[in-house]
Amino acid sequence: MTTPARRQLKIGYSIWPTGHHRTAWRLPEAINTGTVDPAFLADSIKTAERGLFDYFFIGNSVKSDPRSARASGNEVFKIEGYTLAGYAAALTEKIGVVVTINATYSDPYNTARAIASLDHLSHGRAGLNVVTGVSGSDASANFSSAAHPETHDKYEWAEEFTEVVYKLLNSWEPDWLVDDRKNGVFLNPDKGLPIDHEGRFFSVRGPLNVPRPPQGRIPLIHAGTSEQSFEYGAKWADIRFSPYRGKDWNRAYYDNIKGRLDKYGRSTDDQFILPGFTFFVGDTTAEARAKYREVQRFNTSEYIPKVVSDFIGVDLSSIRATEKVLDVLDPATLRTETERAAERAGGLDSTGNTWTIDRYTGNKLWALDLALDAYGGDETVTFRDLYNYIANFPGNQAPVVGSGRDVADWIEERFENREIDGVKVFPPYSKYPLEAFVDLVVPELQRRGIFRTEYTTSTFRGHLGLPEDAHIDSVVPA
Repeated sequence: MTTPARRQLKIGYSIWPTGHHRTAWRLPEAINTGTVDPAFLADSIKTAERGLFDYFFIGNSVKSDPRSARASGNEVFKIEGYTLAGYAAALTEKIGVVVTINATYSDPYNTARAIASLDHLSHGRAGLNVVTGVSGSDASANFSSAAHPETHDKYEWAEEFTEVVYKLLNSWEPDWLVDDRKNGVFLNPDKGLPIDHEGRFFSVRGPLNVPRPPQGRIPLIHAGTSEQSFEYGAKWADIRFSPYRGKDWNRAYYDNIKGRLDKYGRSTDDQFILPGFTFFVGDTTAEARAKYREVQRFNTSEYIPKVVSDFIGVDLSSIRATEKVLDVLDPATLRTETERAAERAGGLDSTGNTWTIDRYTGNKLWALDLALDAYGGDETVTFRDLYNYIANFPGNQAPVVGSGRDVADWIEERFENREIDGVKVFPPYSKYPLEAFVDLVVPELQRRGIFRTEYTTSTFRGHLGLPEDAHIDSVVPA
């Protein structure tokens, strides 16, 4: 009897030239010119491929805010995605290359043309990350629009946008080339099929003026927290970029997201859930923890008790910054009290899942757990340390700190528990942390048999284990 192949991790690398941690750029060894430094970008692209990652992810932003460096230097500048993707593809041979587009401010014909071109020039390694933008940003002012659309409207737009893009990508049959030199016939024009799309937002005749891309259906990535995002992702996305808030929360989230796929004719193997993580990896556990504490202490703002109180959901106004967290708080007791409050408020579903608790209570006890984990569960963690964590709070991402073996243990446990299908690596600064992950964590994952030891495919779809050469019948889900 044939033994089923063991499930394999998917790993992506998200390029943040000055790192994803808010203050780690202040380290003497940090490289902070990477946004427009071709040598740095080339090095990171090649390092990700050396690590056998599934894809190189290029984020995007179309807003203009010179003052947003207060959060992260990366927020001010974002190099144009297709340009960087072409550069990345030319320097590599196997790794997938993912471009981010904001569907709200994009045209489906131009998008299809650009991503098809990238897929041809990369020999089938292109991917598309579709975002819809955030209300309240000033991006609309850059696109002759008075305001960013509300969630419902922007997802109706994104639905139709995506449908048109995929129809255009598949508007040429694969056998369009005749190449009859004797009779002077280059191509068969009947193989280019107009899509004749007439919808609420778009009127597109087609076909595309670029041949069908090698992958057929370009892999799509999506992230979001709204119900509309969940349904859009269940219908279209091959990868969902998700939050990470702890074991129980993410196991329930995983089941919830996977449970939406069936109604679109998809199986649980058709979509991968990859949270982002900021990894601090050292040769030893002590070295990694020391580096983490070093960058946390770069936060110089004055300790504010109310910030910690609001973050935890407990009144800590009388607590001094030097007091130890575990001398004052019992996370287990707080969690039990929170769950009871959420249950009374209707925050648990019929199966007892708790992944929506923080929506009902505003409580972030999951973040307290992650903060203590980042400091290694050290009983010496003070409220000042916790405040520094909050000041550098990575949003929906967890900092993971330790040796290569520690980090591999952490990933493997959550992978086997089906909280995640893999990880997207967000290094805290450039460039050592990416190299450390590749050199220290990847070999550990390989030894455990949950990550590839070589590329066995040459396309992004192939790396993901999705059917190759997907064509028109699989373009628009039922």
